[in-house]
Amino acid sequence: MTSSNDPEDVDPVSSRARTKLAWTRAAIAFAALGVAVLKTNVAAGLTVIALTPLVWHIGRLSQGGPGGAGGKSRPRQLLLISVAVAAVAVTVLVLVILGHGRSSGFHPPRG
Repeated sequence: MTSSNDPEDVDPVSSRARTKLAWTRAAIAFAALGVAVLKTNVAAGLTVIALTPLVWHIGRLSQGGPGGAGGKSRPRQLLLISVAVAAVAVTVLVLVILGHGRSSGFHPPRG
């Protein structure tokens, strides 16, 4: 029998805990980004802040949150996560592009 040095094989509970913490940090970073954008574009900033719980919930789903199977392959759930992440990214991108030029924030010096 071969022994594996892979941390996920040695302690799968720690691996899940690290993943949970990573998704929590991603949601906090997303909220911080929303606050930063809020300073220059109110609509885009509020949208990013409003989408923060969705990012956090996506992380819970990805690791088998409430009622999930944690660690088992779930093609439908993974598709849902992928579509949700893409939708959040596209929404923020569109808001930033549409808001560009109308912001009272930073303007590069002319020279």
